[in-house]
Formats: sequence, C-alpha cells, structure tokens
Amino acid sequence: MYKPVDNRNAISIDEARKIIVDNIDSVKLTTEKIAATAANHRIIAEDVTAPHDFPTFRRSGYDGFAMLQSDLTNLPADLKVVGDIPAGADFDRPLVSGEAVRIMTGGYVPDGADIVVMLETTRMIDKDTVQITEIQKKDNITQIGDYFKKGDTLLAKDTEINPGGISLLSAFDVQEISVYKKPTIGIITTGSELLNPGEKIVNGKIFNSNGPMIRDLCKENGADVISYTQIKDDPAALKSAVNDLLGKCDVIITDGGVSVGDFDIIADLAKSSEKLLFNKLEMRPGSVTTAFIYNGTLFFGLSGNPGACFTGFYLYVEYALRLMQHQASRCIECTGTLNAEYTKTNMYDRILRGQYKFVGDHIEIGRVGGDASGNLNNLQRATCMFEIPRGKSITSKDSRLRTWLLPFK
Repeated sequence: MYKPVDNRNAISIDEARKIIVDNIDSVKLTTEKIAATAANHRIIAEDVTAPHDFPTFRRSGYDGFAMLQSDLTNLPADLKVVGDIPAGADFDRPLVSGEAVRIMTGGYVPDGADIVVMLETTRMIDKDTVQITEIQKKDNITQIGDYFKKGDTLLAKDTEINPGGISLLSAFDVQEISVYKKPTIGIITTGSELLNPGEKIVNGKIFNSNGPMIRDLCKENGADVISYTQIKDDPAALKSAVNDLLGKCDVIITDGGVSVGDFDIIADLAKSSEKLLFNKLEMRPGSVTTAFIYNGTLFFGLSGNPGACFTGFYLYVEYALRLMQHQASRCIECTGTLNAEYTKTNMYDRILRGQYKFVGDHIEIGRVGGDASGNLNNLQRATCMFEIPRGKSITSKDSRLRTWLLPFK
C-alpha cells in the first residue's frame, strides 16, 4: 500500500500562478526558422523589419484620373486623356499641364501628377476629354513610404502571428522568420480504472475522457504533444513512463493520482521532486492540482475528475504554456454578474463552469449543468468559469464575481 502524502499547505489561485511565473524560466524554448506562410499562431522570436519602403511607388487611392493640381485653378476644367494605368501597369513618361490619365485604385501615379480626382466628380466630354467639375481637399495619393519606411518594425518580437500578419509579411516578400519552437508535451493518464478505446465496459471501469481533452487543449495553446500514454496505478510503470519522457519534453502532464489516497502515486512523485511548486490549492474542484520540477522538467499533476481537470488546466497549465511562449493567458479575466442565487457553502473558493452573455454594460454569468467535478455534461457547453467566494452560505443573485472567459468559445 502507498502512504498518503503529508505536509500539504494550501495556497490561493493567485499565489500558485505567481509561483508559476517565478519558475517558468525552467523551460527555455529554443528558436527555429520557418516559412512565413506557415507561421499562423506561431510566436515571433525576433523583430521583423521592413526591407524597403512601403509602398514602393506613389499609389492611387481611388478609381479616377491623375493630373496636375495647377490645372484645376478654374473649374470646370477640360483635360486631354493621354492613357490608362490599370493596377500593375506603369506609365513611361511624366504628365504635363493639360493632361490626365485614367487610373485604377492602387495604380501607379506617374511623375508630374500630384492629384487623383475621383471618378464620381468627373464627366467624359468625349473619348479623349475629361471634365473636372468639383474641387477636392485631398490629393488621394499614397506616397512612397507612407505606411512603412525601410527598417520600420513590421512585427515585434513575441507577437503571435495571425493571418493578417502573414499578409503583411507576404506584402514585403518576407519568406522566412524566426519563431519559438512549440513547447513539447508528454501526457500520462493514470488509473487502473481506465479502459482503452474499444474495450468492453465492465463494473468499476470507465473510458479515458481526460487524456483526449488535455491533448487537444495543449494543441489549442500552441504546444506539440509528442507522447500520450495511459498506465495503471503502478509506481514502477509511472516511473518508467516519466523516465521515458525526461529530456524529450518541456512539460509532463498527468491526470489522476494527485490526491491523498493510498493509490495516488503522482503525489509521492511530487514529494520526491527537486522543487515542489504547489500541491494544495484553496479552490474546488481541483484542490490537489500539483506542480513541481522533476529532473529539470516542469510537471503538472491534474485531478482525475473531469471538471477539476478542466479547471486546473485553464487556471494553471494554459497559463504556463502561454507564459513559456511569451504570451498572456487566452482566458480573459473580468467581473461577471451572477444571474441566480447559489446556496452551497464551501471551505475553499469554488470555481464553477458556466456560460456568459453581454447584457447592457455588464457580463451576466450563470451555471451550466451541475457543478460536481465528475460531471461531464457541461464541459462542451461551458464558455466561462467563475469563482464563488469561500465561507458564504448564500451567494445572492447579482453578486459580482471573479470570472474567466474561456478562449475556445
């Protein structure tokens, strides 16, 4: 029989997250060069600067006619149309007084021209003559370097690239950039009660639901899951699985085995680690969520209860994965207004899974499904988590509560 772990000192959510911040440098992500077009959601490891001015030529802001402003002193003015400049075309000489060229939005503005008159304020007298009837306040020309000068920062270090960023890089023909490598994750799900997919269900056994959830949550947060293992409650098997991952993963995540029962073996592994970060939290569910550094590897032990596993991942693992990548949590912390009375008394702060909506100038929050930590029916539907303060027998409707808006909804 395994002996329960002792000396568990409960700390707050904020204290635990501060400990993660203070120890996140135990994971040092290296960098790699990748194609800019394959960089969506990757994190830039160094500033990307403009290799040239942008735009590189004077560009028309509208469909219309390019001409000299000096020809517009007296309106209406009739000008000779000497050519067309569609987008992508050049014009081989400067314009002179009395001339105009038909031009498209984004087209090259020829030398000599210093204004583009919008098509709506012109009238064709004949096929070779355009009449200008209105004065314009703007020249409607984007000058060379108006958007970026050579050497300007296009995307700063630690920026998470999105499709707009890829568009910007492509506009400058930046083909390769330096990004942080994705955090590598090894997942070990523990429990002699767990069945493998396709096995016959029997009394006392359940299918593994936490492992697939953890795996996909890691991927959603920019990590690369390189190992996924399911083992029974066996210290030797756990030690073997952990040793197989040491040196290969930036982070090892387990679920199950973190409580204080005789068979909770992750708790004993944490006790033997070189640096225990925390193993007791002032929250439910997930009060025994554990974090430690084991042989130089950051290790998270999540509860085997699905709701507690879900909550622990978002409050601690997601937070850590984002910090490793020089990013803030994707969970938006705010204050929500409770839509119904809550009557359960708790020794610790209780984190409920719920849904939110915007109502006027506030965010309305409410429970979705039951709040038991083993309850699976609200994980798909939850769009937020919120905190019921400890010690209260009744949390009244319209109470303003600490809330985290979840990123995947």
